[in-house]
Amino acid sequence: MKEQLNMSIFLAKKILGLIFAGLLLLQGCTAMAKDDVLKLSTHTIGLACYNGVTNAKLKYGGQVERICFTWTGPEKLPKDVNKVPGILSGSFKTFASPMEMTWRARDGSELSHTVDLNKEIPDPRVSYEFPERVFAQKPFLGDPVVIVEFDDRTINIYFAATLLVRPLDPASREPDHADTYTLVYSRTL
Repeated sequence: MKEQLNMSIFLAKKILGLIFAGLLLLQGCTAMAKDDVLKLSTHTIGLACYNGVTNAKLKYGGQVERICFTWTGPEKLPKDVNKVPGILSGSFKTFASPMEMTWRARDGSELSHTVDLNKEIPDPRVSYEFPERVFAQKPFLGDPVVIVEFDDRTINIYFAATLLVRPLDPASREPDHADTYTLVYSRTL
């Protein structure tokens, strides 16, 4: 009797797993058909400064963000590549306004640059190699991040996002996470 109960529970779990996998597969097909799943509509901002930058300031979406005002940006190390800053701010409509940036480079030069990402990136999307795996209902875990990096005389802007994707293991009940980090703009002054 106990063996039959254990077998019934085992089979019920397997059947539920297959049903869930089928639903994920169908949901993934919806993601393929929906062209704008990875399009940015809102985002947060993260700032980073490296290689001697001081006094960095960003005006964007009605806010002013500062970094490296009381310290000098460190050398950029391999561990800093594809790193999302620990402090993020705001929740902005993509792209809320032009980005106005000012900063002091390593040699002491006062630099400024303005970029309108609406003109530079008219169709802002998160880049991901397997878009058919992305959950159409809720593609992002948290808000995507637009990272503005001050690197001596260079401005780099990245999109970073954690995507919720269908697991490769059909028996898995939990979605997988895929981290993306893409350079979308760079300018050296």
